[in-house]
Amino acid sequence: MLATALQSLPGPRTSLIGRERELNGICELIACGAERLVTLTGVGGGGKTRLALEAARRLREAFPDGVWLVELAELSNPRLVAARVAAALALRKSSDHMLATALQARRLLLVLDNCEHLIDACASSCDQLLTGCPDLRILATSREPLLIDGERQWRVLPLATPPAGIPESVDAAAQYPAVQLFVVRAVAASPGFELGVDNAADIGRICRLVAGIPLAIELAAAQVRALSTAQIKARLDQSFQMRGGARRMNCVAN
Repeated sequence: MLATALQSLPGPRTSLIGRERELNGICELIACGAERLVTLTGVGGGGKTRLALEAARRLREAFPDGVWLVELAELSNPRLVAARVAAALALRKSSDHMLATALQARRLLLVLDNCEHLIDACASSCDQLLTGCPDLRILATSREPLLIDGERQWRVLPLATPPAGIPESVDAAAQYPAVQLFVVRAVAASPGFELGVDNAADIGRICRLVAGIPLAIELAAAQVRALSTAQIKARLDQSFQMRGGARRMNCVAN
C-alpha cells in the first residue's frame, strides 16, 4: 500500500517568477496530453527543479494516488534508482519489475529530479514503469533527455533579460522576468531594496552577464546585503573579463 499521497512533495520556499507560460504548458501536457513522460532539460541552475515542483503541486487533483518526488542528485549508484523510487513511495521493492507490478493499477505522477548523472538507469526504469503502468505519468528533470519512446522534451530556457544598448528605464526594466527575480530576491536579502532610476541599468547588466540563469541571478541578488548593484555589476564584469582573457590565452597557446 502506498503511504499518504503527496507526503514527499515539499512546499515552496520562494515564489516562482517568469514561468507562468511554461508552467501552464507543462501541466496541460501531463494532465491532458498523450505524453506520459515529460523531461525538462536545460543548463544547471536554470530552474528545472523549481518548475517541476510547481507543476507537480498544481497537478495534485489529477492524480488520486499522489504526486511523488524522487530526488536523485545525491545518488551515485545507478543500480539503486529503482530502490530510490520505491523508498520515495514507501514501498519495499527493489527492482523495476516489482515496482511496475505494485503500481500497475495506480494513477500517480512521479517527479524524477536530476537524472543526468544516472541517465541510462533512469531511462531504463522509466521505460519499464511506463510499459507496465498505463496510468503512470513521469515528470523528469535532466540536463539531457532520456531518449526513450514517448518522451516529450521541454527545454527550460533562461529568463528574459533587457537587451543591451537600449536605455533601461524603471518601467521598461520591470517588464523582464530576470529583473523581476533579481528585485524580489534582493528585497528578501535587504528589506527596503527597490528598483529605481539609480540601479535599473545595473540590474539589467547583471542579468545579462549571468545569461538570465535563475540560480545565478539569485546568488547575485543576495549580495545586496553588502554591496550596491553597481559594485555587483563591476565584480561580475571583472570576472567575465578575466575568464575571457584566459580563454584567449589558451587559444593562443594551442
